[in-house]
Amino acid sequence: MMFPNPNFEKFFPDVEIPDEGTAAETVNESRSSCIRIGAFSVVRRIIEDYKLAEHLKRWDDRGKGLLLDLAAYSVIAESNVAQHFPDYAYNHPLMTPQNKIYSDSTISRFIREIDDNDRVDFLNSWNATHDKNEKIYVSYDSTNKNCKAGDIEMAEYGHPKNDVGAPIINYSIAYDMTNEKPLLYESYPGSIVDVSQLKYMLEKIRGYGYEKIGFILDRGYFSKANIQFMDSCDYDFVMMVKGRASFVHSLIMEHMGEFESKRACSIKAYRTYGMTVKAKLYADDETDRYFHVYYKAKKQASERARLEADLDRMEAEMDKIKGREYKLPKRYEHYF
Repeated sequence: MMFPNPNFEKFFPDVEIPDEGTAAETVNESRSSCIRIGAFSVVRRIIEDYKLAEHLKRWDDRGKGLLLDLAAYSVIAESNVAQHFPDYAYNHPLMTPQNKIYSDSTISRFIREIDDNDRVDFLNSWNATHDKNEKIYVSYDSTNKNCKAGDIEMAEYGHPKNDVGAPIINYSIAYDMTNEKPLLYESYPGSIVDVSQLKYMLEKIRGYGYEKIGFILDRGYFSKANIQFMDSCDYDFVMMVKGRASFVHSLIMEHMGEFESKRACSIKAYRTYGMTVKAKLYADDETDRYFHVYYKAKKQASERARLEADLDRMEAEMDKIKGREYKLPKRYEHYF
């Protein structure tokens, strides 16, 4: 499979060199002569250990192999662009029969054939293998993806973290932190906000039969309705609260100076100080909650430095227009 250069004839004059046409016929141009197996071997071992192929009941060997190859490709190449898959397949092992490489158009057709029933069947089969009596903590979060692919039904204008003026789709994942395994994922239209989606996820978790679970949620799910619903399900939870909420502000101000420099309140692993306060979350709350309040000196210093720089910039802007009538932004009035 090697093509000799002129120096080859100089050092190996007795070796017969085939003509270029004959040599080219012996080379398999559909696959690289150097196959990269390292990361693929790890991914394949994970697939085998979790018996993922057994949960793909609808597909034949070709379909299972292609779907698992796409999963391996997205992990190894850190990409989900179908048109780049043949480049990946050229120099990686595959799980399709005879390591067959499929074109990006075939992949697009294959993905279009996957419907909601296939996703539900997979998640039902996957969650059926988990021990429902084990106490687990579920981390749940969602994000959005900008869509520039044209007319897609789920793509709607919503409230993305980074708004580029494009329609979005939302998707979320629930993760078992105890066993370090994902439990379920879901996608929903871009106009639906995180706070209203949590209830449907909790109902799905109950439908899978999980009972002894707690939830770890970010502040996007913080609402009175969500908290009351988790109470009704008898679920424990840890939730980040919105720092600008009035009751959060009053709670912090009430306990400011009580723990920020006490060594007994030091959380050494994170170089942070913290304390726990017992209080009601809202006026008609039927139970006391535990609020964990934290202070980090390094973060305070960086935020103070940013504030000082912002004040200097604002002052410089005002110096430029001194003596003239000019309408400044409202926030200037807070400091000047």
